[in-house]
Formats: sequence, C-alpha cells, structure tokens
Amino acid sequence: MLFLIIKGTLSENVRRLYVKDHDEKDAQSTKPAEYAFDLVCTSCREAHGSPVLINLVEKHEMPGSKGEASFIMKCKFCSKDISVNLLKFEKYLYNPDSGVEEDELEEKSIKLTRKKHGLKSLKENNNAAILQLDCRGCELTKFYPSSVMFQAELTSGNVMDCQFENGEDEWYDYDEDAGEEVSVSSFQSEIIKG
Repeated sequence: MLFLIIKGTLSENVRRLYVKDHDEKDAQSTKPAEYAFDLVCTSCREAHGSPVLINLVEKHEMPGSKGEASFIMKCKFCSKDISVNLLKFEKYLYNPDSGVEEDELEEKSIKLTRKKHGLKSLKENNNAAILQLDCRGCELTKFYPSSVMFQAELTSGNVMDCQFENGEDEWYDYDEDAGEEVSVSSFQSEIIKG
C-alpha cells in the first residue's frame, strides 16, 4: 500500500491545512479535487507520458473483476490493466504549535492509526498521510500539489484558499480579521510505502 504524504511548516496562526474537496453531505459543495500523479507500469516499467488525474468520487468497474477503482487504464506499451483506488487517510496537516487541545487529542489517534498501517517512520508532527493509494499494475511516483486547492484553517476561525504553483513550496496571505500574515513554507509531498 502506498500513501501520499504532505509536509510543511505552518505559521503559528494556521491551525491546519487540508485539500479542498467535494463534500458528499453538502449539495452546494465544490467539485471533487483532481489529484495529478506520474504513473509507471509495474509490468514493463514504462512511464505514462503525462500526469494522470484521479479523484475520490469517481468509481469505475474493473475489467474481469467485481471491484471498483478510482482510476483504470491499459498500459499503452504492454496492454496490462492498471488501476488505482484512492482513499482518504488523514484529513489534515496539523500545526503542532497551534496550542489547540482538540488537535493534541487527534494527534494521539493519528499515531495509533499510522502504527497499524506500517507508517511508524512518520513520527514528525509536521506531516500528514492524506491519501491511501491502492495501486494494481502500476506505481504512482510523483504528486503534483499544484493540481489541487488547499485550505488553511486559521486560529481566528477563518478559512483561506491556498494554492501552490508549479515548483513553489510556500504560500503567503494576510488574515484581515486578525491583522496578521499567514503562511505555509517548506511544503513538500512524497509517496511512501506503508
């Protein structure tokens, strides 16, 4: 099983960071986030020519199987079936310096869940395994953070949209209500095995 990890340094006034995604309970909700990944076929080891877009909402019937997947295709080089199923894992990247007691309790729950899924190496507080990636016939090798909109939940209660442009690892904005700058710096993503 693979996991998509995001890391970053949140300013003290940013409580948590998460992907802005479709909420099934809210009819007025935004469209689903399209996660962009580089993909390599595990059979012939050829890379797909361009990033593939996968979301959490769409489900496709897998050929020759009773199961469903978020993304299916045939390798254009060897014609093997490829599928990826995305599952939400952790909701937020928490700020360990926010001082919010509720977040500290959530942090303990996260550590137990990580241990159960073989993610003991994620001991730092400044990272989150936001997606579980069930890949069959392929390996996802790179995530493009610019493909999704993030939201920064501030300690003031405000929520701000946060976009990382291609190659950028920082975001800065200004919270009008609190009268202070908010930021995410040293933002990184990686795909690891659990």
